Amino acid sequence: MHHCLCVDEILREIFRCIERRSTLCVLARTCRTFYNPATDQIWETLTAMEPILRHLSPARLVKDPESGSYYLALLHPPSEDDWNTIRRLSSRVRKLHILLGRRVPLRDAVNDAAPQWFHHLASPPDSSFLFSNLRALSFEVDSYIDRSSTGDAHARISQAVIRLFHLLLGPQLSALRFELPSSLYFHLDIPSIPVLCPNIRTLSFGKPDLYCNGAPVPDEITYRFSRAVPQLRRLETVRSYMTSWGLLSSLAEAKALRKLWMFLPHKLSPVPRRPCGNIFPQLRTLDISTRSLTLCLEFLRWASFKELTGIYIDCPLPTGDRDFLQILVDMSSLISSQYKNLEFLWIFIRPFDDREIVTAWPRPMLEQYRAFHQLRVIALQTGYSLTLADNDFEDMVEAWPHLEMLHLFHDDITSPPVHLTLRGVTALLYHCPKLKHFTLMFDATRVPGPEGFVPFFRGTLVQNTSVRYMGVYISPASESVEVATYLSILMPYLMAVGVKSAAFWSEWSWICTRHQRKPAIEYYVDAERVYPVPGYETEYDNDGHAGDGQDWSWTCYPWDR
Repeated sequence: MHHCLCVDEILREIFRCIERRSTLCVLARTCRTFYNPATDQIWETLTAMEPILRHLSPARLVKDPESGSYYLALLHPPSEDDWNTIRRLSSRVRKLHILLGRRVPLRDAVNDAAPQWFHHLASPPDSSFLFSNLRALSFEVDSYIDRSSTGDAHARISQAVIRLFHLLLGPQLSALRFELPSSLYFHLDIPSIPVLCPNIRTLSFGKPDLYCNGAPVPDEITYRFSRAVPQLRRLETVRSYMTSWGLLSSLAEAKALRKLWMFLPHKLSPVPRRPCGNIFPQLRTLDISTRSLTLCLEFLRWASFKELTGIYIDCPLPTGDRDFLQILVDMSSLISSQYKNLEFLWIFIRPFDDREIVTAWPRPMLEQYRAFHQLRVIALQTGYSLTLADNDFEDMVEAWPHLEMLHLFHDDITSPPVHLTLRGVTALLYHCPKLKHFTLMFDATRVPGPEGFVPFFRGTLVQNTSVRYMGVYISPASESVEVATYLSILMPYLMAVGVKSAAFWSEWSWICTRHQRKPAIEYYVDAERVYPVPGYETEYDNDGHAGDGQDWSWTCYPWDR
């Protein structure tokens, strides 16, 4: 064996690149040198309690009579030896995800009088027996637990769950996420969280409902959180499904806050006076999921984001907004007048609106950003057809030489009019040499100008070597050798083409087979799920699934891979 493989630090760096637990288990059995670094890596991230439970003497595989599925149950409380096993294994864990839901019945099916494992683990000999070196905790309780018991039984279950949660908190934690049913928050000692975890940098709290809205939480609970947040002096990233002006005021005074994801409902109390002093002083990324563009605009007017570089607004089902287009224009005017460092702009809105669209939409909105030459990302998805013509489009993209991603498209319109042509696409790639991904609706049935299949713009041959992905949505195309050759020269390193429906699938497939790189043709999905921009990934995707983002993606991994 090479001498460098005897260096513990090198082995740990190598083993961190291995994703499958089974591979790490093989490495741990290979030799004594590999054993400790491989074993530490095996236990570093735990996304279920079963790997620890199955090492305990009272653990048995039990069939749930209701669902027919099997789960690990503890038939009696852990012994002293069992607790030593728990301490030995859990001390290796740095990241822990606990999910209490339907797969964890509230009572053991073998012995109805025996409580489930979280009751036992909530009463250790002392707190040092449970995950003493934990750095990141994700604690999720399904609403099923809230609905499946009443009276004294519900109180005992709630107290056991919250007691276990509090036992896992400690000064070593730097990341904390918890999603609880509303009733459990009344048992939670919210003011103690900053005391127990003063070093938290990443915090996620609240729970999405079935439609990815913030689940209802009593005002008293939101008020307690608004009092606790200012005590977390090192807080850098926050995701909150709870919303009140008091909580927003507390977050505004968090001096170290750099990334904020928030849910805005369709209605809040009247806008209060802005807090005194410099608010949101370090915020770089703002991610808003909302049901009201009007309320979103009120929040942006209320707040102050002098250092903001990225903003993401997702409004899938707006309610109570009278004029979506004018609000978007007003919002863009506000953003462009205040956020001078903006590099990332992403707005999704899907209203049910069949009104006649103003000419050259979305130019009234996008032209507000022409002075932002540093923009790297622009994405606009609406329920309106984009009526930009080639000349309008060229005037705008000329202002963004550093653009790396551009997505302009409608949503759920069966046969939208197409105004852009390959001439507009050529202008985009001429003015934006760093562009890597784009989505546009354009006419690809013929090539522009007298030059035939050679892409010229302003007398210059255009070859953009940066583009890797082109989303064409439902752009019309023809099985033309000239079109295929034109695109092959224009984007020589194109790797994928995204098509929304079968309308022109065969034509785009034909074009791809004649491109020099033979790019893959694939079904188009929302661009932010497939092509995130390095440095500007939001901490969480806007699909309501906490844990999908950068900080909590590990919670989605199965423990028995």
